[in-house]
Amino acid sequence: MIERELATLLTESGTEDAQLRIVLTRGGRRILLVEQLPERGASVRLATVTYSPSVILTGVKSLSYGANMQATRIAQRCDADEALLVRPDGVVLEAPTSTIFWVSSQGGLRTPSLEAGILDSITRAQIVRSLHVEEGEFPADDLLGAREAFLASTAREVQPVSAIDRHELETGPHTLEAEEAFQRALEEGARCAAINRLGPAPWTSTSVTSSG
Repeated sequence: MIERELATLLTESGTEDAQLRIVLTRGGRRILLVEQLPERGASVRLATVTYSPSVILTGVKSLSYGANMQATRIAQRCDADEALLVRPDGVVLEAPTSTIFWVSSQGGLRTPSLEAGILDSITRAQIVRSLHVEEGEFPADDLLGAREAFLASTAREVQPVSAIDRHELETGPHTLEAEEAFQRALEEGARCAAINRLGPAPWTSTSVTSSG
């Protein structure tokens, strides 16, 4: 049913490049919204913010964005664009609405594991499937010693990180490889959607939120 509703909504909106937000409530109600894509810079500067994940909401994509947005405001007061959440024990988590990937000093691509207390996402899963990525619970020092890093999310896609806590990084080959892999997934998803006539492709800018 949702696929039919999405197809109707997208047809009537006449929008080709937008963000689709899907809200599903426990009572079975559906809210489908078409929103303009947020502006995205060529890169993003991050500031670490200590954050303790909620056991109740860990792994749940909900409408509870209060803590995430406050973390962003804290980071912006430090002249950064976005926050990077770090647990009280120093383990790297994620940005408020994005996954963080980085190249360690050993040369491998890393990202926090779901067990660390982060949210799973379509974009994260696609990059992990497409590239060789080490998942685990890594200390912030490992990230701060990285040569390159990037954020990944539905709206951001793959966005290079230019600095973390004033530690400068470069846009390197791993970031470019991730961008290419994600674009290939978008194109393949669009082809599958066109063939099956099921509306939006699985890697398009779609955010699914549960509520209530």
